[in-house]
Amino acid sequence: MEQQITIARPAAAVFAYLAEPRNLQAWLPQLRRDETPMPREGLEGDAAQGRLHWSFEPAGEWHIEDHGKLTVLRLAITARGARPNDPTERETPAQALEHGMEAALQSVKSHLEGAGGGDPDLRMPDADHRVYGHKAVPDQDP
Repeated sequence: MEQQITIARPAAAVFAYLAEPRNLQAWLPQLRRDETPMPREGLEGDAAQGRLHWSFEPAGEWHIEDHGKLTVLRLAITARGARPNDPTERETPAQALEHGMEAALQSVKSHLEGAGGGDPDLRMPDADHRVYGHKAVPDQDP
């Protein structure tokens, strides 16, 4: 299974962030969906090739593609499914893995761009309304 996201940071910065073991907690919990301890080894990468892979479950690989000031980050996971995060929801193992991958990508993007929306533990200020095409008129009634 593979998914991707665009990050407004250079590829070298994205690779350095992902290769740092202290940052595993920003993206790995969304993929693991369990309470086991964080791995201490098994993360290996090649900055020149733009690849970073891990052998712990669920095994996978980041593909970091340089596009100048932007990076396309692809996440490839070899597992076919994961345990659903919420056992009361109707979610197949494949859907659980897909949702975990989406959450991991959004979390990495949030951390690297300093924007909210991808990681519930990362509190960021609200975006200016003009970002969404609205005029900046405070306290205006509709």
